[in-house]
Formats: sequence, C-alpha cells, structure tokens
Amino acid sequence: MNIDDRIERRLGYDVGAGVLVDIDAVSPMSHTESPVGRGPGIERLLDVFEPAFAGSLPPSAYVHGPKGSGKSAIVSALFQRLASHSGPRRAIQTSTRAVEPTLPGFVYVDARRAPTRFRLYHAALDAVSDDPVPEHGIGTDELAESLREAVNTGPDLVVAVDHANEPETPSATTIVEWLTAVSDRVVPVCLGREKPAAIEWEPDEVVAFEPYRRHVLVELLTSRCSTGLGRDALTHDQIREVSEWADGDAHDALAAVTGAAITAERAGASTVRPEDLDEGIEAVPRPSVALGRVLALSESRRRLLYELVSLSDDDRASVSAATETIASRKAVDLSPSTVRRVLYELADAGLLDRVTARRSDGKGRPPSRLVPRFPTLVFQELFDRPSWSV
Repeated sequence: MNIDDRIERRLGYDVGAGVLVDIDAVSPMSHTESPVGRGPGIERLLDVFEPAFAGSLPPSAYVHGPKGSGKSAIVSALFQRLASHSGPRRAIQTSTRAVEPTLPGFVYVDARRAPTRFRLYHAALDAVSDDPVPEHGIGTDELAESLREAVNTGPDLVVAVDHANEPETPSATTIVEWLTAVSDRVVPVCLGREKPAAIEWEPDEVVAFEPYRRHVLVELLTSRCSTGLGRDALTHDQIREVSEWADGDAHDALAAVTGAAITAERAGASTVRPEDLDEGIEAVPRPSVALGRVLALSESRRRLLYELVSLSDDDRASVSAATETIASRKAVDLSPSTVRRVLYELADAGLLDRVTARRSDGKGRPPSRLVPRFPTLVFQELFDRPSWSV
C-alpha cells in the first residue's frame, strides 16, 4: 500500500467498501510487485545472475522450497524487473567510457500453463518477440527455430520455468533438455519443491527457500490485508492466529484469510468475526494442494470440481451419489460414466482424497466419498469471477 492509499483510508474513502475490497490483493493466486520478507532470497538470486550484469552468460540454477515459501512470488517479480533492463543498449562510446554490457533477456514461464514443449517454446517466444506468436497453424519445430533465431540475433536468454516435477508438469530434466536444444545461449532456471538430490539434473547453482518465519508471515499478511480488506476488517490477533496455524506457508495463510473474508462478506458482516475465520481456516485442508494447480486445469475439469465442492454433504456422501448429481447439472455436458472417470483421475492426481465411509450395518463393501484437497472457498469465488474462469 502506497502513501496515497494510506491517506485515502484515513480520509474514509474506503468506508462502506465491505470486508473484501480487492480479492487480488489477498488471494494466494496473486503476487505483489514487491514481495515482503524475502530480501536475502532476492540477494541470493542476484548473486547467481551476477555474471549477466557484466555481459557474461549466467549459470543454470535450481530454486527449491516447500509450497508457500515465496519461490514463485520472488522469481516472477525479479524476472519482470530484470526483463525491463534487458536487451540491446545504446551507449556513448568515447576513449574514456566503456560500452555497457547487454543484459540477457529474462523470461518467467509457469509450467502449469505451459506443460508441453510447444507451450514452453510459445511462452518464451511470446515474451521476447515484438510480434504476436500464432496459437495455431505452427508446429513445435517451427517455434523452436523462431526462438533460436531470436536468441541468435538478440541477447542471451534466461528462462525460469516454475512448478517443475508436479503431476501435470514436466520434470526439471525434461525442461532443461527442451531449452538447451534451442541454443547454448539459453540458460535454464527451474523452480520446484523437491530437493536437488531428488531431481535428475545437476544445475550450476542451487537456491533454497525455507518456510516463512512466523513474524515475517505476520508482516506479509498485514501488508496484503491492508490493501485487500476493509480497514480494521481483520485484527492483528487474528492475523497472528492465522500465521501460527499456517506454519510458514503463505499460500495457506492467504487462502484462509481470503476464505474468512468471503464468509464475512456473504453474511453481510462489517468485519471478519471469529466464526468467519474458523470457516476460512476449515476450508483449507492440511496439507493442501496449491490453487494454481486447480485453476490451471481445463475448463471442463474446473467445472466438475466446482460442482463437486458445491454439493451438499448428502450428495457427496459417496462417489456414486456425487457422480449422478453432477452429471444432472445443466452446466455439465458429460455422461455419468465420464464424470466418474474424470473424478477418479483428479483423485489420482492428488487433487481429491478418496475417503472410505463406515457402514452402519457393517454389511457389504463400504462406499467412498471424494474430499477436495484444495482451498474450496477461494476456489469457488475465483471460479465465479470471469477473469479467473478462462
């Protein structure tokens, strides 16, 4: 929040705005331009890319850490800033002044949105090209050649690929193979949760992120809530409660706060009440799946999950009951057998848990039900917003 925003709040310009003023400011799906509490991590990354500032090719790197530790927020923000300084520079050449080096191009790609070689090349080329890159009518090899030409005729390229080694994304090894096949002037940087020993790639540098310390997470939540929620909507004690519960995971902390604000807003409350906070926390499973994985699914699969979390407890008591109810919904144009198959696939991918229910009579095979492993309140709210449902 800048100074003008703070003054406007004191003047009461946000009075009557409700509890949830700006969901993007508190959503775990959004990252700020200036991430809070990760100064040492930023400096460590700048150390890794130091050779680029002198005109040399920087080393490859692997950035790892648990969910919610700030990897995506820091690297995406850093690469955005570095990209603004990259490309050819015009320098005044005199006998006493050296020519400034050309900073490489810096590109951040989310593997959840670019899980194939085609999508990865397309995202990288789109970031460095002045002209729009066609979505159709072009092959992967053509994209690779165009990207190669862009690198050969321009500055070197550093490509950070986030969320490697997830069930829906390629491994770090595969990503590195795809990028280095384009040119030896393309430097891969992979981000993932697994420790370096668990991936089949030996990068030049490794940068580790640890979970947020409690006081840093309190600072992060306070900063995000000051912009995203109404004034005094959440107390400092409530922020501390969420920070302690989240145990260093900023994703889960933000999901709980956003869910609590959504609950309070629906109830017409002017602040987040204790019961709202309880419901917000309860709607975030532990351990939880990152919302980014869910929202990166195809529209049809997001729709099935949306219908599933909207069911009553009775309709979700068994897989069969859930399948029949979901298939009967007007928004779902799938047969019951297809709905069941996809739900099981989502469970196999770790987005849903299959929980076996006990039979009261003790006879026959007990039914199983599907339990979401992601923050349901925030997912429903974001799904209902057109900007997130594309």
